[in-house]
Amino acid sequence: MGRKKVRLRRSERSLACAIQALVGTKLLLELRNDTCIRGLLDDCDDAMKLVTSFVIIKDSLIEDVQGVQKKLPLIFVRGSHIRFIHIPQSINMSQAVEERREMLDKAEYAYMGGKGLPTPKPGETTGGASIK
Repeated sequence: MGRKKVRLRRSERSLACAIQALVGTKLLLELRNDTCIRGLLDDCDDAMKLVTSFVIIKDSLIEDVQGVQKKLPLIFVRGSHIRFIHIPQSINMSQAVEERREMLDKAEYAYMGGKGLPTPKPGETTGGASIK
């Protein structure tokens, strides 16, 4: 028996889907240069580039000596600079990821007009056969 092969979205083939499910929550990001960023996660793409707003930045080297914190309205963080993402304990990750997948499935279905895949026009070829 042949199984139907399901093609996963790019984000679903990596841990980016878990972070994308956290959009709208407050997170603590720990960067590779020992800087901590606390803020509201606004967006995350497939390469784990994060956009956070209402940010408080704590630099461990400066804070020990001077106690300096920086507040910024918005910050962009590349995925390769992230060491840890601290997820709040109140969040059920499996449920959040499943809700995100359902939302993307509904959006994809609505984009396709509620019909699944778009139908080819007459005379257009699909997989080597033409429709007449």
